[in-house]
Amino acid sequence: MRDEPPVLVWPRLVELPSDNVPLVYLDLNHWISLAQASTGHPNGASFVRTLEASTAAKSAGTALFVLSAHHYMEMQKIKDPSQRRAIAGVMEELTGFASLLDRVVVMELELDALLDGFARNSSTLSPAPLVGRGVRHSFGRNSGVRFRGPHGDATEEVRARMGSEAFDKFVAQAELLLDQSVLRGPADDEVSELRALGWKPESAIQVAERRAAQERELSSMLNREAQWRRGRLRDVVSARELCIEFENILPRALVRRQLALTDVISDRESSRRFVRAMPTTNVSIELKTAWHRNRDKSWTANDIYDIDALSLAVPYCDVVVTEKACHHVLSAACLGDQMHTVLLRNLNELPSTLQDCKPVRRVRDIASPGDKD
Repeated sequence: MRDEPPVLVWPRLVELPSDNVPLVYLDLNHWISLAQASTGHPNGASFVRTLEASTAAKSAGTALFVLSAHHYMEMQKIKDPSQRRAIAGVMEELTGFASLLDRVVVMELELDALLDGFARNSSTLSPAPLVGRGVRHSFGRNSGVRFRGPHGDATEEVRARMGSEAFDKFVAQAELLLDQSVLRGPADDEVSELRALGWKPESAIQVAERRAAQERELSSMLNREAQWRRGRLRDVVSARELCIEFENILPRALVRRQLALTDVISDRESSRRFVRAMPTTNVSIELKTAWHRNRDKSWTANDIYDIDALSLAVPYCDVVVTEKACHHVLSAACLGDQMHTVLLRNLNELPSTLQDCKPVRRVRDIASPGDKD
């Protein structure tokens, strides 16, 4: 069943780039193809033109290629150090480590914007730039290197001792080394030392696997009550999205805005409008609904990575190049048209798209579902 598309509420506190340059997001498999093109691998021969066009657009400032937290996490799963370095090299060249804000931060700002239509007080959250630099930005961490001394934060003391210019140069170099090391991964002889210092790349995979297990649990429930797959499956997925993905965010946001849940959700229809009004959540719901239609779907951590990445990229980037199955679901749901995003499944379509793409910055003044006529 196809519902009417939701009225999306865009977060005013997510600061979009001020220039008129399209944001371009590539799935990891397409970065691999570009890396193969850059190293002369036979599998990359058909993508040399795309790599050249992308490099030219980046150099001319007519496209901004971006990474996300999911690129940094997925790179950790690539075991071959030489392959990792090749992919990381192309990523660094095309993006300069430009990275999208953490999806959880964006979700919280979307929810905050949605509550504007119901709230009795104004937002207390701070604006956050959609695009920043490096792995720290992509995981929602404050940028900048801090120094601790015996009595607490000693950053300004170190700055004064080094001098501002030398300090800033040191910090920039440290952040560059951090970004490079996370993408490229450690050499084999560095692993044990890093683990002794607390490096645990499997932690993110464990979180994704736990969330995949929740989807497998839902799949088992749907197998026992098959009528839901034929009926309002989207409502089931939406309800679980609100209960699971917003388990911590929603209660905190309601308290902050002096609201009760009954102030914003009073019945099934208002619940449906509420959860699907948030752009990232709407994308997640569409992908999960489509995949739960298939009772034979085997949910893995990779599915969670794909959903999280596309839930952020599709609403907030101008060009998204993804794989066949995701492209089909997103296109069938008309999310590209709804969110003013060019959705591609073929990397060779990118050069002509870069020539023609005109960014459409997301509308900010859409009425909230809580606004009265």
